[in-house]
Amino acid sequence: MARLAHFLMASEWRAALIASALLFLPLVSWIGASVVALFVLRRGPAKSSFVISVPIVIAMVMAFSFANSDMFVVLMITTILAAVLQRKMGWLAVMQVVLAVSIGLTFLIGVLYEETLKGLVAAVKEMIAAPEKLAALGVDLSTVDAWMGSLSVGALSFVLMVSALCALVFARVMQAQAFNSGGFKAEFEIFKLPGLMASGCLILMVAGFLVDPWMLRFSPVAALPLVFAGMALVHGLTSMTGSKRLLTMFYVALLFFTPYLLLLLAFLAVIDAFSDFRTRAQNEPL
Repeated sequence: MARLAHFLMASEWRAALIASALLFLPLVSWIGASVVALFVLRRGPAKSSFVISVPIVIAMVMAFSFANSDMFVVLMITTILAAVLQRKMGWLAVMQVVLAVSIGLTFLIGVLYEETLKGLVAAVKEMIAAPEKLAALGVDLSTVDAWMGSLSVGALSFVLMVSALCALVFARVMQAQAFNSGGFKAEFEIFKLPGLMASGCLILMVAGFLVDPWMLRFSPVAALPLVFAGMALVHGLTSMTGSKRLLTMFYVALLFFTPYLLLLLAFLAVIDAFSDFRTRAQNEPL
């Protein structure tokens, strides 16, 4: 990681070209945003204008030429988050911006991905049950459409935000290993949300299920800061035990039980905001 960071930082032209080229690769395109974020974290947005602008122009061309704005959205969000982290030097500020941008993104998604969302809703409905069967069961199809449509908007927003956040984390790991060994590990393992923000995210997460189907679009994105804090909690507690095996087991379980573990992490983050499990673990060694 350190060698990669030094290799990228040695030349703005090289970094800009590599970041732009990576945007075309389906599974690792988010790493292109990481290259940009690395420069923003190290030099600040003002001194990284060339490395920022070239990939953004390429992403805009891709958005207009191929009707795919995914990487443009991820690149812009990653750059904003990197600028916040570089200026504030704290993940709490990043999570606050993540929540605000995520909520704004749910309104933009409906415009950018209208046809995609319609196809996604239709596919999900067919997976659950055919419309004729739902009608025979007395289920109001308009209500199902409202729930599915709202949840699809939130899920797509969640995926884009996760991509941007992964890009930022990868860039921060590269920066830490190259210029501040262990920096990311230390700051991540102690991260937790304040009680007010954790409670607000939880209320927003469950509002769609309790208040109105339209609010359901905010449930996935409201869960994102909680999931991040929950993962930080797991890393912090496993670090205290000194066992990497527990952390490996956690990520293996996450692959097979993703929805359930993400929900569990979100609720643990809310409890941790008030109980502070890490402080308790220090007072009572595991």
